[in-house]
Amino acid sequence: MSQGYLEIININGQASIQDLGRLNAQHLGFSASGAADEFAFLSANKLINDTLAANKISIKHQHNIDELKNKKSHCAAIEVTLGQVSFEAKAACIIAITGADCQAKINNIAVNNWQCYQLQTGDMLEFAMPKTELHSYLAVLGGFTCQKAQKPWLGSYSQTINEMALGFTGEKLTVGSKLYFSAQTKVLTESALEKTNKPKEANKPFKAPSQFYAQQNLTLRIMPSSLFLQMSSEQQQRFLTTDYIISPDSNRMGYRLGDSRSQKSPAKSANEKILSEQLRSRCLLSMPVTYGMVQFPDNEQPIILMKERQTMGGYPVLGTVMQTDLFRLSQMRPGEKVNFTLISHQKAQQQLTAFYQKYCL
Repeated sequence: MSQGYLEIININGQASIQDLGRLNAQHLGFSASGAADEFAFLSANKLINDTLAANKISIKHQHNIDELKNKKSHCAAIEVTLGQVSFEAKAACIIAITGADCQAKINNIAVNNWQCYQLQTGDMLEFAMPKTELHSYLAVLGGFTCQKAQKPWLGSYSQTINEMALGFTGEKLTVGSKLYFSAQTKVLTESALEKTNKPKEANKPFKAPSQFYAQQNLTLRIMPSSLFLQMSSEQQQRFLTTDYIISPDSNRMGYRLGDSRSQKSPAKSANEKILSEQLRSRCLLSMPVTYGMVQFPDNEQPIILMKERQTMGGYPVLGTVMQTDLFRLSQMRPGEKVNFTLISHQKAQQQLTAFYQKYCL
């Protein structure tokens, strides 16, 4: 089956292929990985599907069309961190750009973020350094792979930096890398070209981002752990009323936070500790960890576990941040502030279910 592709011409930031990740592989010792900002990732796929529906473009029958339809909302996209990458289209395709405003240009003409566009063979697409936020997403119908006829590994095409050497998810994206898209995409875009030079909805911006992302400081809603519930009310309030600053050491594995007050006076006495030594001593030496867990090391500078987290951890855990807030957090840069507030597991689950119903169906 023939495949079209985009070729990376220049890259100065970071780029990887991401989908929703390996959700059932942690017991095997592998990171779940996946798109850091699922809101932007899913929105990119949704933009493409909505544009196709608006233009009444259908896909000619292929032997694996059912698989494509079932996965249309979460096809693998390119996650670009801090922009600075350019691509050349080696075949026609319909793309969507979401996430951090990377000041994208097609053939040196500026285009808006959170919209669909049609590339033709030979077109150049450029991403610059975004002024705010971190991750931009480039999606195509059917999804990208970094190898011809590539099969998912453990149910996902997501690339994980620390596991790249294993060779299961292809090589690191660099100059000359080819990003393939399936024959269904090619058939569809040829149909689109016959109908119009641009999809009817191509210039209609996606308005949801301003409602989703934090405008200034981000309040993270946390489901408390049993350890947190054993803390005194005074200790709990001290944690919840502390403003934390995102550290430059933060990455896709974990976001490290520093206490804004402790930066002015680094030394903490035992009486100033939020988590008492008595409670800390009760914690297990090691246990499985999951997405959004808030680890609390001895220095009391929290670590929020993100998409490329390890599978086991030994630090005490104060709770777990609800997932939609983690998507917001992933776009925040070092130096920006966050704080915490409590939410019940039931409310967090309801909001996550509503989120996926909106962007995955």
